[in-house]
Amino acid sequence: MKKTAALMLMLVLALTLYLGNAAADAAGILGKPLPDFTVTDSEGKTFTLSEALKDHEAVVINIWATWCGPCEREFPLLNNLYEKYSDRVAFIALSVGTNDTLELIEEYRQAHGIAFPMGRDDDSGVHQLLGVTSIPDTLIVDRFGNVGFVRVSAFLSENDAERAVKAFLGDSYTETVSLTETPPDTSTAAFPVSAVRSLTAANQDVRNIILYADGLKDPVTIYVVPDDTAHLRMEIKANDDLTEMVFSYYVNNTQDIKVVSDLYDPEIGAFVYEAPMPSAADESHIAECVMMDLNLSITDPEALEIVLIPDEKYIDEVVAMLEAYGYGNARWESVKPVQEESLQAYVLHVVDQNGAPVPKVYVNFCTDTTCTMAAGDATGTITFNGAPGVYHVQLLKVPDGYSADSGFEFYTKDTYGEWVLHVWKK
Repeated sequence: MKKTAALMLMLVLALTLYLGNAAADAAGILGKPLPDFTVTDSEGKTFTLSEALKDHEAVVINIWATWCGPCEREFPLLNNLYEKYSDRVAFIALSVGTNDTLELIEEYRQAHGIAFPMGRDDDSGVHQLLGVTSIPDTLIVDRFGNVGFVRVSAFLSENDAERAVKAFLGDSYTETVSLTETPPDTSTAAFPVSAVRSLTAANQDVRNIILYADGLKDPVTIYVVPDDTAHLRMEIKANDDLTEMVFSYYVNNTQDIKVVSDLYDPEIGAFVYEAPMPSAADESHIAECVMMDLNLSITDPEALEIVLIPDEKYIDEVVAMLEAYGYGNARWESVKPVQEESLQAYVLHVVDQNGAPVPKVYVNFCTDTTCTMAAGDATGTITFNGAPGVYHVQLLKVPDGYSADSGFEFYTKDTYGEWVLHVWKK
C-alpha cells in the first residue's frame, strides 16, 4: 500500500518543501530590490508596490492560480494573517493562470472569503523573476523595497507564515534581512508522546480490518467508520521533530495537509483530526490518511497510512485499488485493537530544538491543594510517581544557556502518560 495516491502526493510535497527554498535562493533575488510594479486587482483598484510600502512595514506577494489545490488550502491561513496585520503589512495575490480573468479571480475571491486584493501577474513579472515553475510562491518585500524572504511551496502552518511575516516588523528592523528559511519556533511547548507512532480512527462503533495481498509487503489497515465524520487520533514518539511531521487526508481527489503540531487539542491532550467520510453518492468510498516525517522515504515503516471506508461492502474498492497496482489474491480479517501497556508514572522528556536532551530542568506537579517539585536527570527525563489525576504542571527552571516562556504550564490527563517538553537552546 506504499504507492497510493496520498503517499505519492506526500512525496511530491516533501520534495517541493525541501527543494523549493533552494531554487528561490539560486535565483539570486534575496536582499535585492524588487522592481516596482502596478496591477489592477479584481475589484478594479490599482495596487502599486512602492505606494503600498509608503504606509506599510512590508508587502506579502502570493503567486497562485484558481486551479491550484495547494494555493486554495493556503489561502485561509494567509487570510488570517491579513486580518491580523493589514494595518502594518500589505497583501496582494497575483494569479499566473492562463485562463484566470479578473472576473474569474473576483468570483474565486468572494467564494473563498478572501479579504485581501487579488489580481494577475501580467505586469509585475514576479513569478518569472523567481525562476521557478511551481506554485504557490510567497515573497515578502521589506520596508526598504528589498526581497527579504521567498517561500516556494505552500505554507502548511499559520504559525510558520506568521513567524516569517513578523521577522520584518517592528522598530528594531533597521536594515534588510535575507531569510533563507522560515524563522524557527522558539516558544516553549509540551506534547503527549507514546512508545510508537500511531494513526487510528477513534469513533465509538469503528471496526478494524486488516487486508492482505500477494506482493504487498505490509498489510492494509482499514477502519470501517459508520458515522458521517471520522475522529482520527495520532500519537508521536518523544524523538519526533514536530516541525517535520505532517498529516494528509485524501478523499475523492481532494487533499488536506496539516502539520501535526497544529492538530494538538490541549483540552483532551491528543493530536486529533475530524474528517468527513465519503457518502454513498460519492464516486469513491475510500479515504486515505497518512502521517509521516517529511525526511522519511515513503516506504519507511514509520510512514503510517490507514484507509477509511463507510461500510464493509466497500472493501471491494480497496481490493480493486490494490489490483490496479499489481497486488492480487486479496484477503481480509477483522481484528481487535491492540492495547498497549499503561505507564505507572507521569514522564516528561525535555529536549531542545535539535532533539537533544536537556538535563536539570525543574517542574512542579500541582493539584488544587499541593505542589510537588520534580527534577530532570542527566537524560532530560522527569518522572513523577504521584497518584493518577489531573495535574497542573508548572515549568520552574531551565539550565543556563536555555530559554523558556515565562510562566509556561500545561495540564496532564487523569491517567499516567508521557510528554515531550521543548525548550530553546540559545
